[in-house]
Amino acid sequence: MPRSPFLRTYAPLLGFVYVPLGVLALALGTDHKQLAITLFTGATFAFLWFLGSLHARIMRYDPDGFFASIVVLGGASLIAIQAAALGTRSAEFIAPAAACGATVIIGSSLAAIGARKVRPVIGRLGIAGGVAVFLLGICEAAADWTFVGSTFWASSLGFMIWVLVTATYLSWGEFARKVPSAAGAERARPGLRAG
Repeated sequence: MPRSPFLRTYAPLLGFVYVPLGVLALALGTDHKQLAITLFTGATFAFLWFLGSLHARIMRYDPDGFFASIVVLGGASLIAIQAAALGTRSAEFIAPAAACGATVIIGSSLAAIGARKVRPVIGRLGIAGGVAVFLLGICEAAADWTFVGSTFWASSLGFMIWVLVTATYLSWGEFARKVPSAAGAERARPGLRAG
């Protein structure tokens, strides 16, 4: 069965669905547990499709699959551990969740740097962001600290900011390939003129 170009084009946009649903779920988890779990279920669905699109892109960058495997493993583990943290309202789960999020960020950044798909400074900023998410998660767990309420952790917010940036990058690349500019179309066929 051939792959749908529709899914390849629009799956990265689900990162933009994951973030607001995830933020609302974590923010409401303190007082509205059932609503938070419901929102987090939608966020999980969106994130897994986003993760699939990220995996496909990294496989193009890194054909042996090392970084793609690390990213998928980290992303799937992140969602499971965040769900446990949300359900139990326990900061003890957030350090492992932050480690998983940092793995996704750093693995993606290293793959993009290695394939020369981003400028080295941008890749290094991604690595620094991953390290920051990791260290923040450790501090949150050690101090039993949350950003807001009892279920909104700053390390989770840091990861979600990275998802927004990455979803923008992935979507921009897909749309640029699907919708060429008029000037680009003319340059691509210099002998033909529009009538």
